[in-house]
Amino acid sequence: MAKKKKIARGRKNRKGGIGAQALGLFGFITAVVFMPTTIMLFFGMLPTLVAGLVDRTGKGTKALTVGSMNLAGCTPFLLDLWTKGQTAENALTIISDPRTIIVIYCAAGIGYLIDWAMSGIVATVMIQRSGSRLKDIKKRQAGLVERWGEEVTGKLVLDAYGFPIEKPEENEDDSGSSKASAKALRK
Repeated sequence: MAKKKKIARGRKNRKGGIGAQALGLFGFITAVVFMPTTIMLFFGMLPTLVAGLVDRTGKGTKALTVGSMNLAGCTPFLLDLWTKGQTAENALTIISDPRTIIVIYCAAGIGYLIDWAMSGIVATVMIQRSGSRLKDIKKRQAGLVERWGEEVTGKLVLDAYGFPIEKPEENEDDSGSSKASAKALRK
């Protein structure tokens, strides 16, 4: 029985694997057919690759933000390539122009700035929300203490039955009888 489940899992993984392989093959064929565009995008989208490798969160938000701005920076030069004629020579001429690289990589830099700024804004908002939530919780706790007494705070020492042990009075005599009775109550 376990062998059949293992085989079924293997088949299921192969189906997903076949789909991924087909997508990879389609991507490779497309990259070969449109080689000049592939050359432009390879050199232009390097900051996105770096952002994807450097992102420690595993969510890919940095790669998405940088990639979007990076692609926006590549778009005018891709349109220029497509209008001038899609040849490898035109692609290398466009990508070797320093202004092209500066524009594309500055757009990616703006993506990094957006990611950095939004992370700070989101963190600040979350801290403010948690602070106000903490105030609300403390207010509710004070209301519960007012309604039910100090026993609900958890600060009083309770006996085995859950009743608070009374603390000895301060103005009793110093003979130690009150301390002894308090110890007896705690046991």
